[in-house]
Amino acid sequence: MLLLGPLLVPALIRVAGRLLGDGPVRRLATGNAVRNPRRTATTAASLLVGVTLTTAVLTGLATSRSALSAEMDESNPLDAYLTALEEPLPSDLVTRVRAAEGVADAVALDGALARIGDQVVPLIGVGERPAVVRGPDDLTPADGVVRLPWRVTNALDREAGRQLADDGTLEVVVGDRVRTLQVQEGGGWGTAGLVSAQTLAALTTDPVPTAVWVRATDDADPEDLRGDLAALAGPAGAAIAGGHQERAWVELQVDILTGSVVGLLGIAVVIALIGIANTLGLSVLERSRENALLRAMGLTRTQLRRAMAIEGLLLSLVATLVGTALGVAFAWVGVKVMVSDVVGGTAMTLPLGQLVLVVLVAALAGLAASVLPARRAARVAPAAGLALQ
Repeated sequence: MLLLGPLLVPALIRVAGRLLGDGPVRRLATGNAVRNPRRTATTAASLLVGVTLTTAVLTGLATSRSALSAEMDESNPLDAYLTALEEPLPSDLVTRVRAAEGVADAVALDGALARIGDQVVPLIGVGERPAVVRGPDDLTPADGVVRLPWRVTNALDREAGRQLADDGTLEVVVGDRVRTLQVQEGGGWGTAGLVSAQTLAALTTDPVPTAVWVRATDDADPEDLRGDLAALAGPAGAAIAGGHQERAWVELQVDILTGSVVGLLGIAVVIALIGIANTLGLSVLERSRENALLRAMGLTRTQLRRAMAIEGLLLSLVATLVGTALGVAFAWVGVKVMVSDVVGGTAMTLPLGQLVLVVLVAALAGLAASVLPARRAARVAPAAGLALQ
């Protein structure tokens, strides 16, 4: 790209100049911008490299954030959950949980204490998908199925004579009722077992409040939320856990990386601003007699300043658009090479808002860089041009 710059950049500037409209000022600015192709390409290169790197990293981070979020939704479908250990939960616990700061929603689920092998496991009945569940798994078992966390099934396998049957079934005992259920392993909802509402009704006629599942707000502080829920869970005799803290930690790391990239963009913009200002300043010195003659022919100070502003805008805009296109292409390659191998089925995510902001900031940098050269050019007296004729 840098080798083709003297050919490609001026051609793109001419195209961009036509898109800005017609008129003598626009034609003057476009002609001045491409008068020295090598200098123009070199000036645009500094901004192009910065925008390319920034766009590539921002796009890669946005894609990684989406992939990680989907992965977190799958592995941690609940932000927090309070599960009864030995006694039923208070009936008003879900109301107090909903009132806690950082809680978007909470649902109470009935269940019963079941005996599975030598273990006493809380059994939760789940009907339709609870509103607090994240991800593709709605945590609703089919009838005749019990979903057990890996910790419980591993413990069953370690007990002599308590292994699962060859067909993957086991006996679940609630009170004096026994049912043979198909076992599905999973995780993300604690140490309880999950059954359908119909299966729970077949095991007990007196279900009691057994769990409260929680969905956190987007801005919830993980430490404060856990502390508030722990204060409610302790007196209720409930165990508390969830994936909100892990999710918040992962998002924090991505936010830190994004902030670092924005800082790099600021440095790139400053470097590009200095380069564009130097180029325009040099052009003012080289074209001082030409500018004086134009002023003598009727070009106003405002029109001259506008021509310099358009020249700086064209330089920065072309470099930014080309850099954005290259950055997206490099990000696509990076996603295919690095992210897709870690998280299967990852689709590239374009952070359109951030990319538009990059283009606007870089374009405004070109305008800002033209302020001082334009003021210097506008000071040229028209009489100087006449004296040279």
